[in-house]
Amino acid sequence: MNNLIESLTGTLCLIAVVGVIAIFVVHLYRSTSGTREARRDVPPPPDGPQVTERWWADFPHQDDPSQLKERPCLIIGYSGTGYWVLKCTTQAPREAHWRVPVDASWWSPPSDKDGYIDLAPFHLPQGFLKRKQGVLGGEMYRHATARIRWDRAHDFLR
Repeated sequence: MNNLIESLTGTLCLIAVVGVIAIFVVHLYRSTSGTREARRDVPPPPDGPQVTERWWADFPHQDDPSQLKERPCLIIGYSGTGYWVLKCTTQAPREAHWRVPVDASWWSPPSDKDGYIDLAPFHLPQGFLKRKQGVLGGEMYRHATARIRWDRAHDFLR
């Protein structure tokens, strides 16, 4: 009888430990995976960047967030703590489904060359946004933001 109780107690302890590990793994996955339900509906400060605007911003390198690189981006929303943006580039994509082509004339004022908007969003603090560069036309803005890859989001405010 004592062996049965010891065996049952050991099994219950093992189940409890596995349960705690499972809860930890699920929490870790949710906190590091893409932001599917990313909040970007808070009105931005009136003196800050606005949705549809193109800004120069400091982007953290994904491998080493302490290293920054200035590049253009499209403002797609404000979370209350920072801005959700899409990187802009003139480099042709290796895989077309990751970027939306944008003719230079869609920007106001017009850009000096055609480019692309990356579809993976970045969440950046307001201090990383340096200066306004222009505005993207409404139809192209809707086209680009309809295809955002929230499963590939990078949140640098977490």
